Amino acid sequence: MSDLTEQRLGYGFGLLGGLLIALGGLISLAVGAADFVLGRPTVAMGAMGAAVVLFVIGALAIFFAWLGRRTWSDRPLASGVLLVVLAFVSWVAMGVGADLLALVGTLFVVLSGVLYLIEPAKKAAHAVVSAA
Repeated sequence: MSDLTEQRLGYGFGLLGGLLIALGGLISLAVGAADFVLGRPTVAMGAMGAAVVLFVIGALAIFFAWLGRRTWSDRPLASGVLLVVLAFVSWVAMGVGADLLALVGTLFVVLSGVLYLIEPAKKAAHAVVSAA
């Protein structure tokens, strides 16, 4: 990316989103543990299963944001697409209103992916204008 501000902001949003999703997983794990103690094992297993899914999605969001910042800094298109797809999968997996903190984290992950996609979109638009 030629503009490091977009790259840094994308990394920051990806990191924040991944951490919020993982924090939502931690809260879901605590709720599941409380349900298990209160004698509701089926509800507890559902909450703990959701916590595992949120931990994995949060870790992947942080990983892809890191790849976009460090390893794949010359390929922001791949990082941006992966982050947007991961946010969509996260939203589908959680549903609407399941865990507000994780949904806010998903919003930050989508913003991170969009920020990584700005530079490739500029290059594509420039190539189209130059060819015309």
